[in-house]
Amino acid sequence: MKLNYPMKSNGMYILKSGDFDDIATAILKEHMPYALEYPRAVDIDHLAQECFYLDIQHQHICYDGSILGLIAFDDATIPMLDMMYRPSTCHIPAGTIVIDYSLIGRDNLPRERFTKAHETGHWVCHRPYHSPDNQQFELRTAKANSYIACRTESIERSKYNREKTDSDWEEWQADHFAAAILMPRSTFKEYASSVIRHVGICRGFLVEGEDRKNKVYQVVEDVAEQFCVSKQAAQIRMTQLGLFVDRDLYRASFAMYY
Repeated sequence: MKLNYPMKSNGMYILKSGDFDDIATAILKEHMPYALEYPRAVDIDHLAQECFYLDIQHQHICYDGSILGLIAFDDATIPMLDMMYRPSTCHIPAGTIVIDYSLIGRDNLPRERFTKAHETGHWVCHRPYHSPDNQQFELRTAKANSYIACRTESIERSKYNREKTDSDWEEWQADHFAAAILMPRSTFKEYASSVIRHVGICRGFLVEGEDRKNKVYQVVEDVAEQFCVSKQAAQIRMTQLGLFVDRDLYRASFAMYY
């Protein structure tokens, strides 16, 4: 899949946060139109494996769980751990997503799904950046650029507090791609607004510090469960779509009419 967006000379796409909704909508419209009609969990395994032809493996990536997943842009031999947690290496073919074993299990399913979507986002958005001539399918062989390992702190974070490097932009873009794919704008916004009204908040969005914490928790938990994402991911997405706003910002905008 080639994206029709401007690109830096080094192959990095120049993308705004709203662009990912358009990208996700185009992908889902072609491969999973139901996700744009009904609020439900997107089958990210099917999308990655059957639509983008990616392989998904589980490995012990590191001792401390600081790396949740990685994706190989080219065939690579990567340091990992064997089943006895001894240092080892693993040959990973191009187009392979590796998920750390720490994410296996029902309790970790939302985080595992987000990580798979995040790695798929790297494949969609960053193959030109990892190509020697910025060509979509001509991949770099240098080991330093043959794969991306995504650390725990880079998954599901909503912002950075420093000037972004290209690596930061890659993680930011992959996060926004994952959120837009797993929580499609149209169905997510409609469902979350209906849940907010159902708990008695008629304005259709939450105000941090204004609405009772139990209602906020109830809404976020319901929405997260419906889309099979973490509560953190659901709340960040609600904030992005104007469904969860800061109290001071809300009061300031309200005061404009008086």
